[in-house]
Formats: sequence, structure tokens, C-alpha cells
Amino acid sequence: MKRFTSIFASLAISGLLATACATDDISSGEAFRAAFPDEDTLTIKTKSLSEKQDSLTKMDQALVGDRADLHDLSFAVAFNVNRYARNILEVIWFITRFQPTVAIAEDGVIGDPGEEFHYNARAVWGPFKDDEGKNLEYILHVWRGVDEQDGRTAFIYFMAGRPVGGTDADWVPFLVGGAKPFDGNHNRFGLVQLDMNAVGTLDPSEDDVGVFSFVYMQEQDSHVVAATGEGVWSDDEHTATTDATYFYGESSEGYAVLEFDTNSDLEDDNGDALEHIHVTTGWLYNGDGRSDAQVSGGDLGEASANMTECWGADHTQTYFLFNTQGADPEVNVEDGQVSSCFTPDPLELPEIDYEAIRSAFD
Repeated sequence: MKRFTSIFASLAISGLLATACATDDISSGEAFRAAFPDEDTLTIKTKSLSEKQDSLTKMDQALVGDRADLHDLSFAVAFNVNRYARNILEVIWFITRFQPTVAIAEDGVIGDPGEEFHYNARAVWGPFKDDEGKNLEYILHVWRGVDEQDGRTAFIYFMAGRPVGGTDADWVPFLVGGAKPFDGNHNRFGLVQLDMNAVGTLDPSEDDVGVFSFVYMQEQDSHVVAATGEGVWSDDEHTATTDATYFYGESSEGYAVLEFDTNSDLEDDNGDALEHIHVTTGWLYNGDGRSDAQVSGGDLGEASANMTECWGADHTQTYFLFNTQGADPEVNVEDGQVSSCFTPDPLELPEIDYEAIRSAFD
């Protein structure tokens, strides 16, 4: 996100708070709201997953007819990814429900040489005090421009906070993003990043850490989101941090896919070391689902394990396969019928060039 940090460093906040005439859609702020993803774009739809589980759990070996472990684990991941996404959306909603302090149609350039963004309109919301009595105030800047390569409308934005009454030097940016909205011919895509370390600098009572980045692409009949968590908590007790990657997609075939790769203490018996886990979960909207997981490292030592679970609409297990490699003794357990799975094979993820999307905003 080099572009956004360089933009912030090169601007004086007070210098942007000028007044000018503007057309109605600009002065109302409506022209800039397309910059921000809505909840359906950025969050994982989990209505088919159980909402009873909201934290990472130990891995128990469920039996056919028992509640499916990987169902609950996948929902726990979805719950936490959605929590960060909603943190982003809620703070944007708080700001943009008001009339912009400044909204102006003008041509300009921001950013360092080689990373310039040419804009034709800009808006500023704030400073606004928070509504929780934390003696903080926030400001949001949005620029609208045209991508010189494809002629599409594009936005970049950032949000910053500071103690009420602070100076320009006290602003701490914690949210940055960019987007190209749907224009009738092209799909919507964008990137947004939330720095929880910066939020903690502003509000020491905030106990989340790390940086969450979301890259999203939305088509008329499907959408995908890729997220990364850098230096995020690995457990509910906040004893260690880790990195994690997530993919979420909705297919036109009528199922959703969640893939994640992270580290967590999933093994009960031998210690508290973090195991590396990679899980791909798919589910139909009636609730039927399948997960395929690979676990290695941590308390498993040189051993590794593979696990497949399928479940029905009631989230109870209908098929289970578990095997280990490098363990003494090695284990191979199968229960139920693979024909009970809504798909007989592990799900294949769509090929999306996320780096190309990200580079458009770096």
C-alpha cells in the first residue's frame, strides 16, 4: 500500500478543507460512495453454516452422525474474517452518513513521482468525533479519477484518526483502499486494508492486532474475495500472532467456497505449539458441505494428517476420512459413504490473478 502512505505523507489535512462550488451529486457525497464495498461484497455469506461457533476449536475426531468438526472450524474462520470486514464497513458508514465537509470537482494529481493518481473530484468527511466517548476524531479523504489505461472510473481513499483537538501531525492513518466500481460493461474490483496496530495506537483498549487486506472482484452472478492477515492473533487467548490467507468465492453453479491457510493449536494431546492448517470448504446454500484439510508441524512434529468431512443440512457428519503420514503408528480411518458428499472430489478453486488486482492499487 505504498501509494496510500505516500499520499498521506505528502498532504496537509488543513489544506484540503477549502470550499468550492460543485454539482449536486458531488456536493452531496453521492458521487464518492461507489468507492466503498458494501457488506455483501466484502463478507462471507454463512447462512448455511452454523452461527453457534465463533472461535477456533480443538480438533476432535467426530463420528458419522456427530457434528462436523471442519464445519465448525470453517465457520469460526468466516466469523473472524467477517468481523474485520465489518469493522471496516462500520467506520465508513459512520463517516459517510453525514454530508461531506468538502466535496469539489477539480483536476489534480496526488502521490509521489511514478505513483501519481490523477483525480477529477475529491471529498473530505470530517473531522468527526467518535460516538463512543473515546475522545477521538476521524477524517476520511476520497479522490475520484479515471484510469489512464482503461478509461474506467477509479477511486482511492484513506481514513485517519487523532485525539480530539490534535494537530495535523497527530493524524494516524488506519484504513486505505481503492476501487473500480461496476460501470455497465466491467466488473467491480478493489482493495481495502485495515491496520489494527494503528487502531491500537489511537485506542489502547483495542485488543486486535495485525493488518488485514481484502482484495475483491464482483461479477453479476458471482464474486470472490481474497484476504490476508499479517501479524494477527492465532488464538482466542491472544498468546501468539501468525499470518493467514483466505479466499472466498461464490460460484454460478450454486455453491460457495472458503479456503484458508493459517496456524492454530488444533491438537489436544501433546502441547500448545501451533499447527499449520490448510482447509478448503464448500457448501451448497441448503447447508450440505464438504471440507478437505491438511495439518502439519507444531505438536505433530514430522508427522502430517489429511482429513475429509462431509455433512448434511443439519451440519452432522455423513462421511469422514482421516489418515496420517510419518506418525508411529500411521492411521487410516474411513467412515460413511463418499457418495453422501455433495461433490465426490475436493473442490477446485477458480484461477484469479489477485496480484494483478492488487498491483492496480499499489
